[in-house]
Amino acid sequence: MELTAPLTQHKGSLELAVSIVMPCLNEVQSLPHCIANAREALARIERIHGLAGEIVIADNGSTDGSQQLARSLGARVVDVTRKGYGAALIGGFDEAYGRYLVMGDADGSYDFTDAVAMIGRLLAGADLCMGSRFKGGIKPGAMPWKNRYIGNPALTGILNLFFRTGVDDAHCGLRAIRREAYAALGLDSTGMEFASEMVIKASLRKLRIDQVPATLSPDLRDRAPHLRPWRDGWRHLRYLFMLSPTWAFGVPALLAMAAALAILGTAALHGLGFMGGNGSFGASWSIVAGFLLTLGHFAGVMALTTHLHGVRRGYRPMRPVVARIARHLTLENAVIAGLALMFAAGVAFLVIGVNWAQGGFAAPSSVLPVVLAGATGAIGVQTVLGGLVLAIVAGHDARFVPAEPAVQVAHTAPVSAGQLWASVRAPARQHAGWRISRYAMVSAICLAIQNVVLISSDYTGLHYALAVLLSTAILLPLGFLLQAHVTFAAERSWKAFARYAVAMGSNLPLSLTLAWLLCGVLGWPMLYASPTISLCLFAWNYLTSAWALGARGRFSPAS
Repeated sequence: MELTAPLTQHKGSLELAVSIVMPCLNEVQSLPHCIANAREALARIERIHGLAGEIVIADNGSTDGSQQLARSLGARVVDVTRKGYGAALIGGFDEAYGRYLVMGDADGSYDFTDAVAMIGRLLAGADLCMGSRFKGGIKPGAMPWKNRYIGNPALTGILNLFFRTGVDDAHCGLRAIRREAYAALGLDSTGMEFASEMVIKASLRKLRIDQVPATLSPDLRDRAPHLRPWRDGWRHLRYLFMLSPTWAFGVPALLAMAAALAILGTAALHGLGFMGGNGSFGASWSIVAGFLLTLGHFAGVMALTTHLHGVRRGYRPMRPVVARIARHLTLENAVIAGLALMFAAGVAFLVIGVNWAQGGFAAPSSVLPVVLAGATGAIGVQTVLGGLVLAIVAGHDARFVPAEPAVQVAHTAPVSAGQLWASVRAPARQHAGWRISRYAMVSAICLAIQNVVLISSDYTGLHYALAVLLSTAILLPLGFLLQAHVTFAAERSWKAFARYAVAMGSNLPLSLTLAWLLCGVLGWPMLYASPTISLCLFAWNYLTSAWALGARGRFSPAS
């Protein structure tokens, strides 16, 4: 953040290190008390900590003469044209001279001498020091009952649940922060949610947050306060969700997808005769499950998008689970995965249509195949479109994860996104375990397509040998692109494709033998035989793929 004022001035031989900043909008009645109280606080700070200070009135367009009164009382007035509580404080902080910034309301409700202990905590290493009105004391008439017993506890509880800040009064208006911490947080809220933004981003950046008691008294105004409990409470609540992708998107995504899989799994077991009863999860619930599955996937894409947005903005560290797959989070991979799912859905719909026609266009006995095919196609489309959104949020970069580390607060030295990424990429150059995990991820996509082709072919009456050949023809080019790009970071050329074709061709006799044994000899339906064949060939396919695309050190994972 660009600072528009010098960081230090001097008062005699002492550095002007502390700035008490008050947002002001028509506070002519309470300003004399507040400025006198702030002056007393500065005198104590100078006596105890040896630091001089100033009083800054961040005026937000007063029309009652507050500016002239403040100047006459020795305060420095900063005119802030952008409206709002947060805008006024940002304007005041940017123009303040001090290294330690204290904020407090100009209505007489806070005692600025409580900030003396806050400055002591900053000098002891804290980045942000909050006041706690519940520890310091709330005088009668100072806080409405709905704020004291409902609004503040509820919002503080949600904030601690989402962000684990460890404070018991997240909305106390008296607090102190180091200038470098303030600059690093990049605060930009203009309204009352500024208070939540400060503590949330400080917690996300792993800054040290201390807390000291603060007293709250009835304000000195004879008019209604600027605070509107329900409106500003809602603004705080929505801001908590906007800064928490996990709770806004991630948790709903997991719940929706878990419910969908439970319903679809139960419906499938009923349809196959493995579960008794009357089949409670029938057609209607299967359709609901398809909706929940696509909804959960969409919420998951949004969770990743908003998380990476926070990482790029510099106020959120990257989650380790995201860092571990960072090199695969690209637009190309999203498009490939999405198109593969859309292709699988298309094949499934084709098979369903053929069966429908062969049955004389009678209503199908189960909607489950249609629901699964539709959900698969919808998820494929969402994956492609979500990839485009992620690329746009990434600054029109096909790599979704930022390549450059975010700016961090120097003395706290948290791990940056770039460092975290590098730490998980380095072992990939030495250990096969990471390569196997990437191979498993790609194989899951290929196996899903293979099983759709084999099972669909079986439903149409196609011989199992021809079904195996058909799936091989489809997966050979797709598997090469995925394995070369994602698993082995190998060259993609006709020569490499030829080696891969030879490698995959080697599993054809094994596939046919297993298909003959399971389907021809044991009489298994392809619904069970196909996944069994896929599992049996997992290790063989990895070894042959490694020979074709990563053998003898010719190619190594991209650095």
